[in-house]
Amino acid sequence: MKIGEAMIGDLVADQDGQMGIVLTEPELCADCEPGGEAYEEGDIYWLVDVQLPGYIERMATDEIEILSRAR
Repeated sequence: MKIGEAMIGDLVADQDGQMGIVLTEPELCADCEPGGEAYEEGDIYWLVDVQLPGYIERMATDEIEILSRAR
């Protein structure tokens, strides 16, 4: 598994150590598509929605650490 790495149901931690659950499949950021700023620079990153305590946040998969895989 490579694209985006994180899967729905994975327990993850953000860069501040706050834990959450991945709610969505990874999707390519709009900036990474043709015409986007990251596309022109050659950057590719994937986004997921993460349920953190009290709110949902959209995060890049390279900004989270997978603590436990969903089964």
